[in-house]
Amino acid sequence: MTRASLIFLLSALLLPIAPALADAPDLQSSSPHRVAKPKKRKRHARFSGQLAPLAELRETPLEWPSGQLELYAVNFREAIDVNLYDTDGNLDPDVLDKLNHFWRCKRTDTEKSIDPELFVTLSRIYDRYHQRIELVSGFRNQKRTSSFHFHGSAADIRIPGVSDKALRDFVATLDTGGMGLGLYPRAGFIHIDIRPEASYRWVDYSPSGTSNMGHPHKAKKRVRVASRDSD
Repeated sequence: MTRASLIFLLSALLLPIAPALADAPDLQSSSPHRVAKPKKRKRHARFSGQLAPLAELRETPLEWPSGQLELYAVNFREAIDVNLYDTDGNLDPDVLDKLNHFWRCKRTDTEKSIDPELFVTLSRIYDRYHQRIELVSGFRNQKRTSSFHFHGSAADIRIPGVSDKALRDFVATLDTGGMGLGLYPRAGFIHIDIRPEASYRWVDYSPSGTSNMGHPHKAKKRVRVASRDSD
């Protein structure tokens, strides 16, 4: 057999194998031991807030609440079950005194008269869910005196079994103006305050206990950032 005949014969034998090799799976890429690249975690701005659009505020009058309040203070492990109103339908001063004590600062044990409108709002929340409301933070005797916690018109709350977002969305329907409303997804509560200015909304992804929760965080280069004094 001539050399040319031998080359022709070998080519004829190998030709059917080439397509099969080309279609063969990549053993390295299909290996069961291949580690998938981790998905990038969705990043959020630590703090984002804005004035509540007027179109989102409630225009119809709110119904008169029952006045019932069932609360649990997580910092003191205390519970209280009261009604805001006396037999004449007026705010009961003795009950307000009890709630002022219940709202006391966890660090200094200091008490302050709390804005009764905050209790009325909480009663409307209780009327909606009929579940005990957990008070995470009430009055705070602190250096940052612009905080509504310091002024006695704020509460950080949660309700077991109710998502913080759902709770925030419901409370927003009660806002006829002059309410601060913040969502803290990582810390696990919402903030409500009664304020004399325009309503404000914010979301804060700070972990629980962060010192500057509730207002814009300062940049690392110490660039001064305007604050809405949200909490």
